[in-house]
Amino acid sequence: MLYLLHIPKTGGQTLATRLASAFAPGRTSIMQADIHSAEELAELAASFDFFEGHPAGSVLAKRPAGLKVISAVRDPVEQVISHYRHILRAPALPLHKAAQALSPTAFMDRFSHVMFNFQSRCLIRAFHGASPQERIRGEELWLLRHLETVAEQVDRLLPTERIDEFCLLWSLETGRALRGADIRINEGRSDEVDMAALRAWLRARPERFAVDSLLWQLAQRRYAEWRERLLGADRTSGEPAPATLAWSEGEAAIWLTRDWHPPARRADGVVEWWAGPGFAPEIRLRPAGRRLLRFEALTFLGVRWDRIRLLRRPDLAALRIAGKPDPAAKVVRFEAELPADAKGVELCLFSPEDTQVLPPVPLAFQVPRRGFATQNWGLA
Repeated sequence: MLYLLHIPKTGGQTLATRLASAFAPGRTSIMQADIHSAEELAELAASFDFFEGHPAGSVLAKRPAGLKVISAVRDPVEQVISHYRHILRAPALPLHKAAQALSPTAFMDRFSHVMFNFQSRCLIRAFHGASPQERIRGEELWLLRHLETVAEQVDRLLPTERIDEFCLLWSLETGRALRGADIRINEGRSDEVDMAALRAWLRARPERFAVDSLLWQLAQRRYAEWRERLLGADRTSGEPAPATLAWSEGEAAIWLTRDWHPPARRADGVVEWWAGPGFAPEIRLRPAGRRLLRFEALTFLGVRWDRIRLLRRPDLAALRIAGKPDPAAKVVRFEAELPADAKGVELCLFSPEDTQVLPPVPLAFQVPRRGFATQNWGLA
């Protein structure tokens, strides 16, 4: 069961029509009335394999078991403009007469509670209603309080600007052929409003839609992570791409999958993998019964070796990692005990940047931003 939580003016009709084309006739419901309750959503989930709709309340407060949720969010400036133009063109909407009577900026000011942070409000309200107390304290605080946890409950959160690519990758991931991959629905039409002036006015006031900006950035990051994971995996085995393999012995293996610089082989034959700073480069392990992760680190640029941390995905719980400098070899040898996992382990390193230890060498600022080099990865 798949539900497209459709936030208005985010390309939802196009996305819904394309995804619906991958399901059997009669097994989808799109572009119908708004979904008003958790009970109504549960009925749709029981009746269809894929359905779409605007949530008109906290319809996901009681999420049906097995239901997956997709939602798209848009550059907030473009979403506000598209929303305004829709109101301007639709006489049946309550705010149409006000939009006709007021200038665009006057309308934005007067109805800011409707126009700004609209996407965050739609998404979060589908899971959590706001109490009177929360509204009095400030809607932004309520939105920020729930933004992360709600976003984590959305299985695929994507930026509207990537819908074309998303549909192709979703088809690849699910094995469902899209019969309408090029369909476009309800694209905006030109009108008499000076969009350039309105766009400039909005971009000069980013604080008005700050939560939507955070949501849009989060969608871009979530989409990039999903895309990298999907395209980097072997379609047969599900393992990361061979180019990310840092070590293997028998059934045991280590892949350095994300936020690593491309590996470089030195003249002595040793392969260096550069990480950080400020990122959380990911590590995929197949322990095959081994319990210790070992690697060496050298050439630190703006990173303190004693502040490197090892975290477990997905809960980001810290694992014990010990580093021991070896002055003779000019490296720091790290060792960490792994959690027991029969199939695999996903980890990430974290190395906060420390500008006080940046090397005062101009060459350090002429190469891609790096934190420290690693080598000699292995499991024991």
